Amino acid sequence: MSSWSRFRSSRGFVVSVVAVAVFTDAFIYDMIIPILPITLQTRIHVPEEELQMWMSILLAAFGGALFVGSPIVGYYADKSPSRQSPFLAGLLTLAGSTAVFWFSASLAMLVLARVLQGLSAAVVWTVGMAVVVDTVGQDRVGAAMGIVSTAMTVGTVTGPFLGGIIVTRAGYHAVLLMAIALIVLDIVLRLAMIEPQSAPQRPDDVQGLLDVSDQDGVAGYGSPGASQDLERNDESISQEKHAALPGIVRLMCSSSLLIVLGSATVNACYFTAFDTVLPLYVMKIFGWGPQGIGFCFIPLFAPSFLSPVIGHAVDRVGARTVASVGFLLDFPAFLLLRFIVRDSTTDKIVLYLLLLVAGFASTLQMVALMVEVNRVVEQRQKECPGIFGQKGGTAQGYGLFNVAWSGGQVLGPLLAGVLIDHFGWGTMVCTFGVLSAITAALLAGADGKVIRRLWGGREDDCEDILHTTA
Repeated sequence: MSSWSRFRSSRGFVVSVVAVAVFTDAFIYDMIIPILPITLQTRIHVPEEELQMWMSILLAAFGGALFVGSPIVGYYADKSPSRQSPFLAGLLTLAGSTAVFWFSASLAMLVLARVLQGLSAAVVWTVGMAVVVDTVGQDRVGAAMGIVSTAMTVGTVTGPFLGGIIVTRAGYHAVLLMAIALIVLDIVLRLAMIEPQSAPQRPDDVQGLLDVSDQDGVAGYGSPGASQDLERNDESISQEKHAALPGIVRLMCSSSLLIVLGSATVNACYFTAFDTVLPLYVMKIFGWGPQGIGFCFIPLFAPSFLSPVIGHAVDRVGARTVASVGFLLDFPAFLLLRFIVRDSTTDKIVLYLLLLVAGFASTLQMVALMVEVNRVVEQRQKECPGIFGQKGGTAQGYGLFNVAWSGGQVLGPLLAGVLIDHFGWGTMVCTFGVLSAITAALLAGADGKVIRRLWGGREDDCEDILHTTA
């Protein structure tokens, strides 16, 4: 293999390509945030009283597409011989969504653009995370996810920041030309990348493949020793029973994963609530335009540079501990946000400080939860080798993670819109503060025991029930 080929398949380059893909997806998604109110008012001519409703619908459309597409993409990626094809398909979908948004002249076209963006994100966050795990191995997942999380947060915050500045100074078309240029760069990198030629080749994975290589019970007949034949046949029968259920269904029965998915839903819920409510709220309180709205996201952006450090910390102290600290920090931050009600210098400074705390907390949560998903999948594969097939269940695990995240993305804008319209800003931020505190308590103290008690026994009881009813 030439030095150029070795570089294209190296860990650093592959993780960098996935990070750029995540950055591109997040950047274009959030770049539209400060543009949407202006687009709805000046291009679509939506009445001012309907502005909040359509902001919520457009953001929820993205989450709905991500919700539907993620498990399908995850299942296909784990069964496909290559992850490169779906990865490129996601990029083409993102390019299509950008073009539709650019030339949209109706609400239906805007909704379609956000749906296509959601489908693209399903590919990036499912296939991309699986490629990272395949490349770096279990011991370095935390550090790699820290890099990916940095790219996501940088894209999330610089998107609205640069989008607001460019649309103010250069116009609507300039900001979308910037998005197209970024997509072209992403195309070049994804075509240059050489993905790992096989699933993760760690010792436990190799052993799992060896254990299930004779699932049809034929190859073992010629081996010496009757007892060994019987053992292989017993293993084959066991594996056939495991195969009766798709791996993604078995993952859904894991109490450990359900807690992680619930936490991801809460995180996404208030994450997208900010996208929906914060631009309109600062426009109302401070009279800020797109550029001022963009500056609001700077404090959320800064802590993301700590993601690689946080990733190393996750590898050392555990994902659940780090995630719990993140949700715990959000509790006072959200409660204090209710006091931002006046157009004063003090309120602006406090807003920036609280957003900085929220940004740091979000970084802790995202890195830790992404690592925990892979840990749960690896644990399930160790307990039942081969249940996810030759390529493992990594993409399916992240597919479920995306389902939970997208569920929060659908719920967050709708819940935030209802709360702020009927009860006000203070009630909305206090509600999310309480949700954060409850989530922190579950992650720190439950550790899977709550759901096991609901089942009245072991974590695998739900699987036993499914096998019994099959």
